Amino acid sequence: MSTRPPTSGIPLLLILLLQAGCATGGPVVSTLGPTRAPVQYAQSTDSATAGCLRNPACYKTLPGEEAIIPWVSRAVDAAHAATTMSVMLEGADIKVVEQVLTDCAQKANEKVNKEDKELQGREPTREQCRKVVSMEGGKEVTRAMELGVRKHEVALECARKAFAERFTQNVRVEPTYQKDSSSGLWRWVDPKQVEEWLQLGLTSMLWGALVPDVVIHVSGNPNQVQRIYDLKFPCPRNNRPSWRQSTEGQPHYPNDQGTMYKEALLDGKLDASFVTPKGVQ
Repeated sequence: MSTRPPTSGIPLLLILLLQAGCATGGPVVSTLGPTRAPVQYAQSTDSATAGCLRNPACYKTLPGEEAIIPWVSRAVDAAHAATTMSVMLEGADIKVVEQVLTDCAQKANEKVNKEDKELQGREPTREQCRKVVSMEGGKEVTRAMELGVRKHEVALECARKAFAERFTQNVRVEPTYQKDSSSGLWRWVDPKQVEEWLQLGLTSMLWGALVPDVVIHVSGNPNQVQRIYDLKFPCPRNNRPSWRQSTEGQPHYPNDQGTMYKEALLDGKLDASFVTPKGVQ
C-alpha cells in the first residue's frame, strides 16, 4: 500500500518541504536558491502545522496581512520558483499574443467608426481629427481624442475576453505598478487593493502609478515583466503613434510613457511596443 501523501493539485516538492519544516519545528534548508517575497498559502490541517499556528514563536504578523509562518512561506516560494522559474512565453506564443492584440485593435477601430453617426464606417479625415468637440479642465478635446478613448475601451475589453481563456498566467490587461518608496523598486499592485483605494477616495495612493495596457510576464509573477504593449489609434490612421508626454508638475516629468515603461518595468533592456490597427510597432 502506497504511503505517498495526496497532492490535491499541490506539487509533491511543496508537500515534502512543508512536512519537513513542521516535523523539525525549524526552517527547511532548500537548494533551490534564494526566494523572493512571501506569498499567501492554504493552511494545512495536519497536527504539526496546526501546532505551529498555535505557537507565537513560529510565525510573525505583517501589517494588513494574515499570520505567515516564515519558513513555510520560504518553502512555498522555493517550490513556486522551481516550477515557474523558466515559464516564460517564447517567441511563437508572444507572436500569438501580438496577433490577438492587433485583431482587437482592428475590430475596435472598425466598430467605433461604423457606429459613429458622422463617420458611418469611414476613416476620419485629418480635418475631422483636428476638430475640437468639447472642453475639459480648460483643455480642448479633439475628435481624435474622443475616438481614441472609445476605440481604446473596446480594444481593452476584447483583450480581456481573449486572455481570460489563453495565457492566463502570463498576460495581464491594465495592471497597476507603483514604486515602493522603501526599496525603490516598482511592484505590481493587486487590483483589489487598487479598487479599495478608489472606493475610499484615496487616489493619492496611485499618484505616479504606471498602468500599461497589456503586460506579458513570467508565469504567475507580474513583477517579472517580459513585454509591454500600449494600444494606440492614430488619427488620421496614417499618423505615427506616439507616447504621451508628461508635463511639468506631473510625477514622471520630463519622461514620456515609453521611457517610464522601459526604465521602470523593463529594466532598461527593452522598449515597450505600440499596438495599432496596422499591427505591433
